[in-house]
Amino acid sequence: MKMRLQALVFAGLVPLLAVGGCARVRSRAAMKDGNKDYKEENFKKAVVDYGRAVELDSNFAEAWFYLGSSHQALYRPGKDTPDNKEHLEKAIEAYKKSLEVNPANTEKLRKVKINTLGALTAIYSDEPYRDFDTALKYAQQLVADNPNDAKNLYAMANLYEKFGKIQEAEELYKKIAEMNPNDAKACGALAAFYNKPLWGGRAKFDDAIATLERCAALDPNDAGGYQKIASFYWNEAYRDPLISEQQKDQYADKGLENIDKALKIKPDYFEAIIYKGLLYRVKAGVTKNPRERQQFLDEAQTLQKQGLELKKQQAAEQASAAAAAAAAGSPSPGH
Repeated sequence: MKMRLQALVFAGLVPLLAVGGCARVRSRAAMKDGNKDYKEENFKKAVVDYGRAVELDSNFAEAWFYLGSSHQALYRPGKDTPDNKEHLEKAIEAYKKSLEVNPANTEKLRKVKINTLGALTAIYSDEPYRDFDTALKYAQQLVADNPNDAKNLYAMANLYEKFGKIQEAEELYKKIAEMNPNDAKACGALAAFYNKPLWGGRAKFDDAIATLERCAALDPNDAGGYQKIASFYWNEAYRDPLISEQQKDQYADKGLENIDKALKIKPDYFEAIIYKGLLYRVKAGVTKNPRERQQFLDEAQTLQKQGLELKKQQAAEQASAAAAAAAAGSPSPGH
């Protein structure tokens, strides 16, 4: 009797298991359709397909994420219509559902969770849902789950910056640079932060330059480090209306000094050659001597022409190399 009862229970379960398995297969098929639409940027159709996927499998975290992302892609900032607002509301709802059902127990699902938290942080960082505490909640979870991932720390620093919490942002940018002492990118991000007008409408230019000099020292054979310093000097000399002409001239000289370091390492560095011309134009703009002004302008024009010709030449060489590589990889006629 007991064995017969077990057999009946098992027999009753088989159809349920079959239905459940069938639903999951259909859900994956709908997800595949959605992915095709998503890649083709047909987000309206993707919403339908991803919606079908989560209807068939409500625990499908990846499908919930892409459903949210598709709705968000259809949202147009600044367009004040009910349909437009609904897309963002549905995006938030889908992202939250993705977090709710995501066990994050595989590498793929962990990436889905990271992307979901990043999306929610971004949504609550801007209008119409701009809210620091909510955005911070998701950003903190992102960092807590991945404390050594610089991308997540940058997201948090950017969040602080967006909401005017400059001291917190500075501390975090410095922390990232300290955590990655040999990473020129982390060093450069701190320099770029200092070069923004965040302190009473002014940048911390001296701090930016000091940081860039440390960046360049990480790899003294990298011409790009010196070029970056020169570009900051040019930007300050050319764009800051509050510095004196003497200061502009000094900054132009400092920029030229770093450009020459870059060109010593890489003589065909066309960006550096173009910037050298721009720095000579700064010097032409502040000198009182007409003869020197014309000399600086002539030199600037020569350098600009040289730099643009090098740029064109290098682009042609790269295109030729790419074409040769493509031809080498193609099957020969008759094969």
